[in-house]
Amino acid sequence: MTHAARAGQGAAGPPLRLVVVVRPGDALGFRLAGATVEEVGRGEEGASLRRLAAAPDAGVLAVEEEVLAAAGPRPLRRARERGLPVVLPFALPRRWGEEGRGRAYVAALIRRAVGYGVKLGAAGEGP
Repeated sequence: MTHAARAGQGAAGPPLRLVVVVRPGDALGFRLAGATVEEVGRGEEGASLRRLAAAPDAGVLAVEEEVLAAAGPRPLRRARERGLPVVLPFALPRRWGEEGRGRAYVAALIRRAVGYGVKLGAAGEGP
């Protein structure tokens, strides 16, 4: 079944969904934005990611990098082989005014997709 077929509703299966995976206490903002959130405690990373990746409606797993690092590569191996769910690592800022470290990752994804490096700026920055 193609990704496009799985993304739709109906006979192709359930619509794909986004799940944000964070440590306990880091979920409020994502929940307020309407995202489905899975809070994962220490020692639960591998089992949680395996379960989430195996869900038939798993489309994108946005996983905080600390959770992803603690899980190791094995829990998401099958997802990488299938291409779904897409795993999107991100970093939360830990101090006031600190930016998340996700810019470099997003720039690498864009560079791989379009074959050209881009410079990502913050809102309000000039060209």
